[in-house]
Amino acid sequence: MIHLGVVLLIVLMMNLGFWQLRRLDEKKAFNSLISARTTQAVVSLSDTPFTSPDFSQNFEWRRVTVTGTYNSQYAVTVVNRSQNGTAGYDTVVPLTLNDGSTIYVNRGFVPLATSTPAPPNGVVQVEGYLRDTQTRGALGAVDSNDISNTEFQRFDIELIGKRIPSGNVLPIYLDRISEKPEQNADWPAIVDLPPRDNGSHLSYAVQWFFFSTVAATAWVVVVRKRLRQPQINADSPTHTSV
Repeated sequence: MIHLGVVLLIVLMMNLGFWQLRRLDEKKAFNSLISARTTQAVVSLSDTPFTSPDFSQNFEWRRVTVTGTYNSQYAVTVVNRSQNGTAGYDTVVPLTLNDGSTIYVNRGFVPLATSTPAPPNGVVQVEGYLRDTQTRGALGAVDSNDISNTEFQRFDIELIGKRIPSGNVLPIYLDRISEKPEQNADWPAIVDLPPRDNGSHLSYAVQWFFFSTVAATAWVVVVRKRLRQPQINADSPTHTSV
């Protein structure tokens, strides 16, 4: 049983190492996608097929422009955010477009203990990164279904959009880059793009492979020592008493 346990442990650590390498590949692919999408030409939202089933694979993070009017009555906050080492929240305001539909705009980051800045009045033109709705993972915090709730853990547009009586809410949102007319205010701050480094996946993979190598080497040494033990005992002189 001990030998089986050691083998299973080595296999587990090897698989953890390969898992980290797969995560590294995913991170590199994501970094390439962000770099490519965010540098493409700005297009109108109407030119983007955001209802396409492969939207997130082909269009997320594109820069688009929209024109409409902010509806502060149904503004919400996405909590537990941080930026540049400061804790806070994102202020998210619905923008009513000319065709009557609504898109939520993440206007940016606001530190804790700072009041939520009001968006500009009247017609505005917003440029932003197109983002897909977010859903709760297996271990994610649960948001309230109460339509009066104004604080959310994630950008679950289907849930957030239930607050708007018209119901004509687009299933996407924008991370604001700029607005016209501009507001000369420190907050909300534009949300930073995801960091485009490779993280610690390679170093973690090396560690797991190192641990598995050490375990395998130690196991071989112990097994060889045990196999030699009977021979050593056999070669030892025996003593008899007279």
